[in-house]
Amino acid sequence: MRIKDRLRSVAAGITGNHDEVEDVLNDAFCKLWSKYPELENEIEAAKLSFTVVRNSAIAMRRHNLLHPVEGVENISDTIRNSEEEEEEREKRELYDSLLAMASKVLKPTQYQIFIMHDVENYSYPEIAVRLEMTQINVRQQLSRARKAIREEFRKINY
Repeated sequence: MRIKDRLRSVAAGITGNHDEVEDVLNDAFCKLWSKYPELENEIEAAKLSFTVVRNSAIAMRRHNLLHPVEGVENISDTIRNSEEEEEEREKRELYDSLLAMASKVLKPTQYQIFIMHDVENYSYPEIAVRLEMTQINVRQQLSRARKAIREEFRKINY
């Protein structure tokens, strides 16, 4: 017990982490306790104590370097990322089911206009030129397509 402060300094110097010093000392004293009957004098006990503390501290440092513990920030980032991935997957599934439903419910021209405008982001004038329609007709067909999709979606969810 007289050399405990010096042992604490040795452990702190090796581990570099003052929080782990007590763990190292406790581990070392447990190992020393089993050797107690074999010790002949106080000097031999001190030498063995320094050796055991040094070895325990080195073992602790090696373990921490090989098995780093993630901080709370990293864990919360991991959780947040997995939640975002799950949300993205759910959005993708909803999007895919919406397109599948649209292909079944809509007339071919309505489906084509719906895809061109809402998926591929074509403007009304671009769609009108490509499909040889008026812009007014494109707007009407898209409005009817959205209405049909909305009604089908309500049927499914009610």
